[in-house]
Amino acid sequence: MFGIPLEAITMIFSTVLGGVMKAWGQAQQDKAEQFKMMMQRNDQIEVGIENARAMQNPNAAWIRRFIVVTAMLGGLGIVFIAPLFGHATFVPVEVTEGFKFLFFDFTNTVTEYKELYGFVTPDWLPYAVVNIIGYYFGSAAMQRK
Repeated sequence: MFGIPLEAITMIFSTVLGGVMKAWGQAQQDKAEQFKMMMQRNDQIEVGIENARAMQNPNAAWIRRFIVVTAMLGGLGIVFIAPLFGHATFVPVEVTEGFKFLFFDFTNTVTEYKELYGFVTPDWLPYAVVNIIGYYFGSAAMQRK
């Protein structure tokens, strides 16, 4: 076959097979080493968690609750209480003036601040409330009892 002796063909095949088997064995050995290192890392993390639990202040839950309640009352104060005292909210509005003609652009965009009275929710408030509630429930859910 193509002038190559049968012995050479079998030698090439066995060489390739030997290389594949060696690479496969090395990959399995690397996976075992990686698993061993991962288990050592998990042991270190567990030791750190146990140390943190041992050092935790018994009032830590009350401190977290105080922070959450304070942030929530601050947000509620901005939305509901501030308008009762006549606090105005200034909202940025982009105003575009001018015209476009063919390829020419004669427009000018200016940011103006409109004054609003009443219950105005800032853009950041829903995200802040959701983040605080999510953090609070997430940390509470991960506690071991």
